[in-house]
Amino acid sequence: MLTQIDRDLILWPVAVHLALIVFLYAWLSLIRKYQREGRDVKALEVRVSANLSNQFEAPVLFYALVAMLWAGDMVNSVYFILAWAFTAGRLWHFYVATLSTDIIRRGLIFTINFLAIFSMWALFLFQRLILT
Repeated sequence: MLTQIDRDLILWPVAVHLALIVFLYAWLSLIRKYQREGRDVKALEVRVSANLSNQFEAPVLFYALVAMLWAGDMVNSVYFILAWAFTAGRLWHFYVATLSTDIIRRGLIFTINFLAIFSMWALFLFQRLILT
């Protein structure tokens, strides 16, 4: 049986992801300031900008599901663990995508993120469409 937990706990992974987005905006602003001063940071600017854009792709599915889970008071331990797995994957992706060019590692991280969000949605849809 799935253990129901305080629904507000699922907001912590969301808060961490939002903090990452704020950090990326601040870092990108700083990089662009350095560019205006004539420093050669174009490659870093491209990676940080691409990563920031990426934070608004798959995470949209995460935010939509978390909102429904929270509003429906459906948060359980499995969703909570998967939400943290997704957020940890986003942080790992940020690190690898901005500070390296390791495509293989980025692919592995993408898979972890995909499996976390896919599992959350599969459980949600199974509970709502099959069990009800």
